[in-house]
Amino acid sequence: MKKIIFLLLTVGTFLGTFYCKAQNSVRFDYDNFESQVLAYNPNQNSNVSKKDFDYGMMILNETKTATKNRPENFNLADYFNVFIAFLKLEESNENIKIAFEKFKNANGSCEYCITFENSLNKNPKFDVVRAEYDKKMEECKLISTQKNFDAKEYSLKNNLDYNLVQQIYQIDSNDRKYRDTKDFLTKQKELDNQNQKIINELHKKYKTYIGKSLVGEKFESVMWAVIQHSNIEMMEKYLPVVHIAVKEKELSSIPLKMLIDRYYGLKYGYQVFGSQSSDFGFKMADEKKRKEIKLKYGIE
Repeated sequence: MKKIIFLLLTVGTFLGTFYCKAQNSVRFDYDNFESQVLAYNPNQNSNVSKKDFDYGMMILNETKTATKNRPENFNLADYFNVFIAFLKLEESNENIKIAFEKFKNANGSCEYCITFENSLNKNPKFDVVRAEYDKKMEECKLISTQKNFDAKEYSLKNNLDYNLVQQIYQIDSNDRKYRDTKDFLTKQKELDNQNQKIINELHKKYKTYIGKSLVGEKFESVMWAVIQHSNIEMMEKYLPVVHIAVKEKELSSIPLKMLIDRYYGLKYGYQVFGSQSSDFGFKMADEKKRKEIKLKYGIE
């Protein structure tokens, strides 16, 4: 997946109680949505807990940072993040639907919808856009059946090693195969272990992160996903590798933030960017520690 977004991997678990009540009098419109989001400074709805409000605000602030406060820089990840923030902040149904509309019309949204279909279907918090989501899923599945991925064509078009592309494509498929199903603890864990062994072998062979230069933008996040779904030992080993990959533009910065949060959460019990759901039990690091870690990795 081209760019893993904030909170996406835990989309089925982190949303709190949802009342669908208007946050305030601000009404967003489709054409000016990006500018409105960048200028948005919401007040806390009485129905929204401080925890949910702070979480929603954090997502909005991260979006403003990621886009450098420029409307033209919004991408798929940013639209999905804003949609999630609106749910957390209990925006009006109309505003939430506009946010979802921006996401579903963004390039690449089908890949996200299909990947996390089970999580979204099981979560009643998405009922406000259920009809629109179901229609989008029908379109996505139709496109998926009409156009299967051709590793050879992709490799030739992007001047990449076909065998490596085919291998990373299989790793990507296995990484997602049972992740959102009842077979997660059995079948998915087995595939995760296999993927971790293959990634270790590939890193040993290529002596670098398997990113954009080697497998193209479509698969730049695959090695990271395997690391993210591994154990603390593997995370510790590859965190510096992922860090270098981000500095060398082989991977976007958001996956690095998520890996930092998962690693520091497992090892120290706190996270820095808030990308991990409350199910993990990771508290937010204090401001001094957050600044220290952000400076260490050169990331905001």
